[in-house]
Amino acid sequence: MEKKTKALAAIAAGALAIGIALSVASCALRSAGTDQQTVQEEAPAALTSYELACSKGWKSDAGSLQMSEGMVIEKGADGKIHVLTVSEVEEADAGKQAVLTVAGTDEDSQDSVTWTLIFDRSGGAATMSSDDFKVSKEYSEDVAEGSVSVSGMDEAYIGLVGGDAEPLRKALAAYMAKNVPQAASASFDGEASVDFNAKTVSASFHADDPARTVLVVAYADGKFTVSG
Repeated sequence: MEKKTKALAAIAAGALAIGIALSVASCALRSAGTDQQTVQEEAPAALTSYELACSKGWKSDAGSLQMSEGMVIEKGADGKIHVLTVSEVEEADAGKQAVLTVAGTDEDSQDSVTWTLIFDRSGGAATMSSDDFKVSKEYSEDVAEGSVSVSGMDEAYIGLVGGDAEPLRKALAAYMAKNVPQAASASFDGEASVDFNAKTVSASFHADDPARTVLVVAYADGKFTVSG
């Protein structure tokens, strides 16, 4: 009886040890899986071709082009502005060239339209072309203004500052080149204040330098003033 009892005890102890080992292994696997998932979730997403195009300034002999998440804006040399309010964007990438299918509302005619844009990065400066553009059928990347990109601007804010985001981007680029040279981009904080007595619109942007410099942009009489 004593031998039988000892044998049963040994079997039970062995089973317990196996159970503990399996439990530890299972926990380790779950932990590794969780860590891997966390790393994947924290990895920043690459810019889409449309987002990359929005970070650039575009120009031609006939005028300029500015793209944002919500609008495609053309400005002619005569100062006339043409706006496409964007509702949906589809992309087809082929290496250094992307076909952007942009659906939205043509603010000139108020018609629902679909434009096809060709974003070509195969040469030196990138180009943006479309038969649907109204000012110029092709624009080149405005490399003279530097590579500073501006993100987060919405239609309401752009409407308050003249309806054209390109002069704002240029004002930020010029200021940052001299005062925040470590930064390559600036993001809109999402709020703007209007002083109706002074007829000014003020908003804050954050530069992407290590200090996260706050840039205050004031708009009055058709001009931008940047301080920080």
